[in-house]
Amino acid sequence: MIHYRGQRAAATGSEFDERALTAFFEKRRLGGKMVPVGKFKLPPQAPDWLERTAAEARRKIAASPLMQGCAAERSGDLRYARALFGGFWHFVDVFPGIIRETYTAVPALEADERLQRFLTRAARRVAGKLRGMEADERGHRELWIASARQAGLSEGQLHAWPVLPEIRQLADRMAAERNMGRRLLYFVAVEIVAAEASQFLSRAPRFVEAMGADGMLWFAAHPVARQDPTTHEAISYALALSFKRVTAEPLDEAAVDADIQRCVDWFFAGSVACAHEFAEAKGSP
Repeated sequence: MIHYRGQRAAATGSEFDERALTAFFEKRRLGGKMVPVGKFKLPPQAPDWLERTAAEARRKIAASPLMQGCAAERSGDLRYARALFGGFWHFVDVFPGIIRETYTAVPALEADERLQRFLTRAARRVAGKLRGMEADERGHRELWIASARQAGLSEGQLHAWPVLPEIRQLADRMAAERNMGRRLLYFVAVEIVAAEASQFLSRAPRFVEAMGADGMLWFAAHPVARQDPTTHEAISYALALSFKRVTAEPLDEAAVDADIQRCVDWFFAGSVACAHEFAEAKGSP
C-alpha cells in the first residue's frame, strides 16, 4: 500500500487529526440516516456510491482507444505510451497548482453564508488535507517524468509537447469551478481515473514488459484502494460531500455521480484526442 508523504506530514502537525479523518470516512450503516462522523455527516451509503461510480469510470477507461493502444504496445513501438505521457503532461503539470489554489482561496470561492460559518470552524483542517494532497501530486508529477523517460520522452520533450484543446479544457474547467463541493468531486474523478487506468495497464503484460520497472513507477503510485480512508480519492470524496451538505445541495447518488462522471468524460475525450493526434494520425510526434 502506498502511504502518501504529504498526508503523513500533515497528520503530525496541527492542521488536522488523521484519526478524525479515518472516522470521517468510516463506512457505517444505520438505516439510511445521515450518520454523524466527527464534526461532519455522511450518508451511510456513500462508499457504495463510490464503488458504482468507479465501475462506470472503469468501463469508460477500458473503452478508451488510448488505453487499448497502450495495452497492446510492444517494446520498440511505444506510440500510444508517448501519446499518453506527452498528451496528458499539461494536466499532470498544472494539477498540483489547482489543488493549491483550492485551499489558499477556500474562504473566497463561495459567498454562501452557511459555507462561511462552516469554514470558520473547518478551514484549517480542509487546507491541511489539501496541502498534503498537493505535496503528493508534485511527487506524482516527478514519477510521470520518470515513467515518460522509459517511453522515450525527456522532460524537455514533455514541456514542448503540443497541448490539445481537450486537455487544456480539462485543466481550465477544473480550475475555473467555484463550487467547492463540485470541484472536490472533480478531484475524486482525477483519482478514480488514475487508479483505474493504472490497474488496467498494470494488468497488460505487453505494456508492463515494454515499460519496465522504472516505467511503471507512476502506475504503482496509484493503486485501487477504495476502502482506505487516507487516499486522495477518499479525502476528496468526504470533503466534497460535507461541503454539499453544508450548502444544502442535492446529496444523493445521482447528483454526486453526475459531477464525477462529467470530469471522467473530459478525461475520456482527452484520451480519444491524444490517441488520434499523437498515435494514429500521420506525422504524429
